[in-house]
Amino acid sequence: MTQTAERIQNINRLKRDVYREYGFYYYVPMAEAYTVQVPVTVGCSYNKCLYCELNQGRKFRELSLEEITGHVENLRVINEGRKSKRFLLAGGNPFVLSTEKLLRISDVIHKNFPDCEYISSFSRADDITRKTTDELDMLRSAGYDRLCIGIESGSDDVLAFQNKGVTRADNLTAMNMLDNAGMKYSVYIMLGLGGQKMSESHVNETASLLNMSNPFELTVVTLVIFKGAGLIERIKSHEFLRMHPFDALKEGRKLLSLIDISTIWDATHKTNIFPVKGKIPEHKERLLQRIDDVIAEIESTDLKQYELKRWRKWGTE
Repeated sequence: MTQTAERIQNINRLKRDVYREYGFYYYVPMAEAYTVQVPVTVGCSYNKCLYCELNQGRKFRELSLEEITGHVENLRVINEGRKSKRFLLAGGNPFVLSTEKLLRISDVIHKNFPDCEYISSFSRADDITRKTTDELDMLRSAGYDRLCIGIESGSDDVLAFQNKGVTRADNLTAMNMLDNAGMKYSVYIMLGLGGQKMSESHVNETASLLNMSNPFELTVVTLVIFKGAGLIERIKSHEFLRMHPFDALKEGRKLLSLIDISTIWDATHKTNIFPVKGKIPEHKERLLQRIDDVIAEIESTDLKQYELKRWRKWGTE
């Protein structure tokens, strides 16, 4: 075996060891897809949202500092020869960890990766609001930045129905706290989350919430019904009436039309019936026109065939 082949074999072994607890897949923020991902938690500390089953039934677990240090050292070997600058704490909401532990994790990362520019993380709004202003300032000084918050909706009715565990006010407070701490953040918004009954309030109140905030990016996805999600029972009882992906596209079009902040609109996630991305307000009218064009195209064709064609391309994109 050549030295190159032996190194590749060793790197693959280390990767399997580092990420073994995450199963077949684990979700990372779209804005941080190309970061070095550091395992610190497995699962979500809340894990009660009706629509979600991303954690594949795994119970929440904090990795010990000893485990995290070992993973970071392995990641240093895996990324040897590269100037790794961007890092992501892996897990459903690692920002739930205590400030003391997050600071110690930052020390470990910076010790092993001197070129580190920032450390990102998924976070719930209440993970942020439980921290003090001083704690957020310390975390920002330690390199934490570009957090990703699953806002999902600005409607209290939608958030309560989906058992999100936070309110519109909580989400706004969390975003304002990050602004005051000088931390950039992206947010996730989920089309179709209010179903047919709450679509109007979902769009209008989400837009009004976002217009009071300052995210550097909006990641727009469409609701997918997971087999193990609690929402299925609400669908079977007809308490929740699902939106067709085409109607969710129209919902996204209306939401975009109401946004008047400076940010990036990223609706390229594969759950969306039509992917678009651009800066707003600079590209807003162009994005709206592209959505209008595809709406007209879909309305003039066989919607079932359009969907089949789109999903056939899933594995090749």
